[in-house]
Amino acid sequence: MKTNRTMQLSSIGLSLGATLMVAVFGCGGTASDSSDAIVTPTTPPASSGPKVAAAPTGGSSSNASAPAASSSAAAAAPVKAEGYGTLKGQVVFAGDPPAPKVLFEKGKAAKDPEVCAKDSPILSESLVVDGGTKGVKNVLVYLSKPTSVSDDAKKAMTAATVLFDQNKCVFEPHVLGMMTGTPITLKSSDPVNHNINAKLKASAFNQLLAPQAKQEFTPSAAERTPGEVTCDIHPWMKAWWMVFDHPYFAVTDSKGYFEIKNAPAGTQKVVVWQEGLDKNGFLTAPSGEDVVIKANDAVVHDFKLEPSRLRAQ
Repeated sequence: MKTNRTMQLSSIGLSLGATLMVAVFGCGGTASDSSDAIVTPTTPPASSGPKVAAAPTGGSSSNASAPAASSSAAAAAPVKAEGYGTLKGQVVFAGDPPAPKVLFEKGKAAKDPEVCAKDSPILSESLVVDGGTKGVKNVLVYLSKPTSVSDDAKKAMTAATVLFDQNKCVFEPHVLGMMTGTPITLKSSDPVNHNINAKLKASAFNQLLAPQAKQEFTPSAAERTPGEVTCDIHPWMKAWWMVFDHPYFAVTDSKGYFEIKNAPAGTQKVVVWQEGLDKNGFLTAPSGEDVVIKANDAVVHDFKLEPSRLRAQ
């Protein structure tokens, strides 16, 4: 009997010890908290308002970051839509328009001055900004991977007359977008020899063009980035060509405006490129910036060119 009573007392002592241990350490406290330790429910009280997920702080807890990640993914989900619309806008210089850089004063060209710069100075076209609107000329705007292609847009582009001229030792236009399979007329309005050295990746060529002559060129493959075009006879002559496998591209006019018609509705990646910028000329990411185009409607989307993005000339 004595042995049984001793075992019972020992069991009671162990139970009380375990209970005391839970009371002291069960909620993450320390031994110094033991005098006031109270075991409380671990379930938080109900809230009458909506729950707001805390922003991730760099930790690895999947429970904390999952709601925020889910919400972000939903917000970034591309918009899918049927039909076609118009994308238009303006590329604006976010500063005081710079003065045009003079390459050669009137009558002082380094070669063939009786033709080149005969009537007016030759100016650099690496950055042309309209003094009134601050619009930037010769900026290439295009869809990187359109989700569909309108037959009307394709027909309009292939039916267009594309001309690339050499006039008073200046390439016209300075920036040219073209579609594969569309013939381009290479022309010289000058009474001196020129050559067109097109430094394209897929359709490179270097063609001598006799005075006041014409030839034809048809690009066969699309390019990933714009290619520089030069005249080796007159080294200051420069232009840029970009070849596409779709009709969704435009070059800004003298006031910085552009328009792309019959573009597929929904979220599209829009790329903006200007030769004088850092990051290989891309104002947006090379892959493009998300823009939602509405069917049977026109969407206006402007782009801002910061002076800090300009490369040293």
